Amino acid sequence: MDITGGRTVILSDTHLGRPGCGARSADALRPLWAGATELIVNGDLAELSDPSYRSDAARQVLRVQELCEADGVHVCLLSGNHDPLITDRRYLRLFGGEVFLTHGDILHPAISPWTSNARRLEALHADALASLDSTAQQQFEARLEAAQYACHFNWDAYVDEPTRPWPRRMMDLATVYARVLWYWRVLPRRAADFARRYVPESRFFVFGHIHRSGIWNFDGRVIINTGSFDFPSKPRVVMIDNKELAVWPIRLTGETFELARQPLARFELNHITETPLRIAG
Repeated sequence: MDITGGRTVILSDTHLGRPGCGARSADALRPLWAGATELIVNGDLAELSDPSYRSDAARQVLRVQELCEADGVHVCLLSGNHDPLITDRRYLRLFGGEVFLTHGDILHPAISPWTSNARRLEALHADALASLDSTAQQQFEARLEAAQYACHFNWDAYVDEPTRPWPRRMMDLATVYARVLWYWRVLPRRAADFARRYVPESRFFVFGHIHRSGIWNFDGRVIINTGSFDFPSKPRVVMIDNKELAVWPIRLTGETFELARQPLARFELNHITETPLRIAG
């Protein structure tokens, strides 16, 4: 997919549909795509897989589409681990592959290794890969498919655990924090390694999933994480306008989210094309 005209806004991990968490509502997000021609949501738009929130999450997805249609903005959704079946699209190559987008749940076989069901996720992921022939296992499309499978069946088998004694819950909380901090430290490097192996033509690798926003440079490749509207609530937007890619922090103003006054970083894109971006579906 290529871009020459208009503005493309990329965000992720809005987690719509969960009360008191995430991006509150589709309407709260609307200022972020003002003036854009394309909106790309890089996974976890809404809590579609959690049966506790699925109904409201579905309404919020429809509201995003409704608002974008009214604003003349085309929407492209990528699936994440909280909405694995929202679409079969798991990644995008923009500007001839110079910019690569995927949610990020492919970067570890346990999908979310800080969770209590990490072992089950890892087992589901391994089962999915085992069902593919050895040649396919070397291709990133197969690994993306395996991650999608694991996420879907993990939620499908989800059962609330009974309330545990407070000391045990505190111990588990400490374990979770330790795993999160470890994951935050190693995932940017894992993303760079993934890009080098599977999409070596990419200069920019954009992902979400780990809820830690950041910009890293590994051997000339820029790794960008857009953070999350859920905890720790420091989301960012990647904006492509003409031939510039910029990373913008987001602030909550009243009941809506807006771009900050200045971007955190700007990068010039090299790829030249005459074909405008128009993502079907």
